[in-house]
This record gives sequence, C-alpha cells and structure tokens, in this order.
Amino acid sequence: MASPGVRRRLVRAAIGAVVGFVLAFGAGQAGLFDWLEALPGEDIASTVVAGMLLLLGLFAVIAASSSALYRRMAENYQEGDPLDGSVLRYLRVSGVVMILAAVLLLAPPLAVRYGLTGDAAIAVAVGMAALLAFQVWLNLRVMRTSDELSRAAMAEASIASFWLLQLGLFGWAVLAKLGLVAEVSLWTLMTISTVIYLAVSIITAIRRGMFA
Repeated sequence: MASPGVRRRLVRAAIGAVVGFVLAFGAGQAGLFDWLEALPGEDIASTVVAGMLLLLGLFAVIAASSSALYRRMAENYQEGDPLDGSVLRYLRVSGVVMILAAVLLLAPPLAVRYGLTGDAAIAVAVGMAALLAFQVWLNLRVMRTSDELSRAAMAEASIASFWLLQLGLFGWAVLAKLGLVAEVSLWTLMTISTVIYLAVSIITAIRRGMFA
C-alpha cells in the first residue's frame, strides 16, 4: 500500500493535471497558441521557460503566504516540525525572484512582437535594467538569509551550471567554426543557460532532500 507521502504526491499530480488541462484549454480558446505560432522559435522557447518560472514563482509565493498553507503544500514538511518565519520569508523572496526572471524573459520578445522601436525600445531597456538590478539585490538577500543547506545547494548549482555551459558553449563554438552546425543568437544562448541553471537547481535540491 502506498505511503501517505506517495498518496499526497499522486493527488497533487492529479490536481495539477486537471488544472493544466483547464489552463491549456482556456489558452487555446483565447488564441494564445496561434499567437505563439507567429513568434520565432527562440522566442517561443523563452516564452515557455518564462511561463515555467512564473508558475514556480507563484507557487512559492502562495505556499509561503501563511504557515498553515505551507504545511499543507510543502513536500518536505513533516507534521510537528518547527516552522520558522524566516523559512516563509526566504520562500516568498525566492518566488518573487523567479517571477522577476519570468518578466525579464518575456519583455524583449513581446517588445519586438509589438514593434516597440526607438524611444519605446529604450524605455523597455531602462525598465529591464531597473528590474534586473532589483532582482540582483533580492538574490543577494536570499543568499544572506538562507541557511547552510540552501547556500550549499545554490553554490553547487552555480558551479555545475558554469561548467556545463562552459563545455557546451565551447563545443558548439568549435562545431560552428568548422561549419558543422549553425550559429545561434545570443538570445537563444541566454534561454539555454536559463534552462540549464533551472534544471540543475531542481536536481541539486532533490539530491539534497530539499523536495523529499
């Protein structure tokens, strides 16, 4: 017989599947998929990644909105464990960081899609610079206020992502120089780096039992 933890995960997976189906159906009815088809492939990819970051960020903010809700939603919370307020603050700030990352990924493709050029493009760039500065400040705050386990996970994810990206970029650059593969844009490289860091961060957290 399945353990309570497994049953809880299965129930959440079923709920997530239903919610995902409803959202996908609504997006299709609203013409979102047709709108995405008009975008270049690299913009579609970055938009999908931004959507994932947005969902993860919203989940973190909602889960940390109250201690009772966190106890119900957190996978790694065991009944009776002490719940420090700093944990909720850390989760809320982390959620906001992910939401800002989603906005930063969405803004450039949307600006190009709607023909924002000249002064309008400059305004978008200035706004993004301000959001990026705010996100960097929040990231530093997360690092200062996180516990030893979280800091170790972030350091491990950063190191692993750096070497994966370094090796991948070098390998692709060599093949492109030899004319064996096509060159890719900076926006594509940025999207790939975001995906790799996100995947490595999740895998690292799972390995360290942070989502157990």
